[in-house]
Amino acid sequence: MKEEKALLKIITDSAADVPKKEAEEYGIRVMPIPITVDGTTYRESVDFTSEEYYPMLLGASSIPTTAQITPMEFADAFREELAQGNREIICVTITAQGSGIYNAACLARKMVLEDLPQGEEAAIDIVDSAAYTYVYGHAVVKAAKAAKEGKDREEVLELLHRELTTWQVYFGLTNLDFAKKSGRITSTAAFVGELLGFRPLLTIHNGETDTIQKVRGDHKLIDAMVERFQKQAASDNRGFYIVHAQSDDLTKELRKRLEKATKRKCLGEYLIGASVTTNAGPTVFGVIVPVTEVI
Repeated sequence: MKEEKALLKIITDSAADVPKKEAEEYGIRVMPIPITVDGTTYRESVDFTSEEYYPMLLGASSIPTTAQITPMEFADAFREELAQGNREIICVTITAQGSGIYNAACLARKMVLEDLPQGEEAAIDIVDSAAYTYVYGHAVVKAAKAAKEGKDREEVLELLHRELTTWQVYFGLTNLDFAKKSGRITSTAAFVGELLGFRPLLTIHNGETDTIQKVRGDHKLIDAMVERFQKQAASDNRGFYIVHAQSDDLTKELRKRLEKATKRKCLGEYLIGASVTTNAGPTVFGVIVPVTEVI
C-alpha cells in the first residue's frame, strides 16, 4: 500500500479565535494561551468557550491576566508534528507588537531545528500576523484549507501574506473600563470619554492598536464603521467578516447596515475570545474590511 504524503501542518495560538469546527475540519493545531482569573489559571479555548468567558470577565474581582505560550510548549508541539511525519510547519502568531508569543515560537523553532539528527530535514516557518482575533484567524483557516488541498509551502506562505495584508479591521469599544484597567487607554482619557459619551473607533496599524476616531454614542460607531468601509474597501467585491463579543444588538445592526450600504456578503460572524476581550471588554465589536493594502 502506498504511503500517504503528510500534509503541511498549520499551527496558531488561541488569540486567532479560530472556531473549533474550523480547526478540526482543516487540521489546525491551536496552542492555548494561559489566562489567570482571580488566581486560577485556565487555557483559552480549552477550559472555557468564549461565551463562557464573558461572565467570568465581568465577575472577576480584578482584571484577568494573560501569559505567554512558552518556547518549550511550542518546541514540544513542533516535535510532535515532526514525529507524526509533518516535515513542514507554518506557525502563525498574534502580533509581536502586543505579545511575546511570536518570539517564543521563533526560539522554539531554533531549538528544534538545531536538535534534529544529522541528515534529517524539516522546515518551520514562524509568521507574525501583526493582528488580533479573526483578523488573522481567517488567514490561518485559508492557509490550512490550501495545505489540505495539496498546495506547497511557498504557495501557502504567499497566500498567508496576501490574506494578512489585504484586510483591515475597524472595531469599537462601548465600555472603557477594561481598556482603562489594562492600560490600553489612560484613566484620564477614559474618564473624559465616559463623561462626554465618547466611544473610540480603533484599527490595527503595524501590529499595534490605534484610536483613529472618537464618536459620541454607541450607534455612531456603526456610522463610522460603515463610512470607513465605503472609503477603504477594495473594489473587488469581496465580502466582509463581523467580529464581536456580547454586542449582539450592535452586531446585528452593523451587519444589516453594511449589507445594505455595500451590497456585499457577510462571510461570517466570529466571536472575539478571552485574549482580546480581557483588554477590550466584553462589548467590543467590529468589521474586517477587504482592502487593497493595510494602511
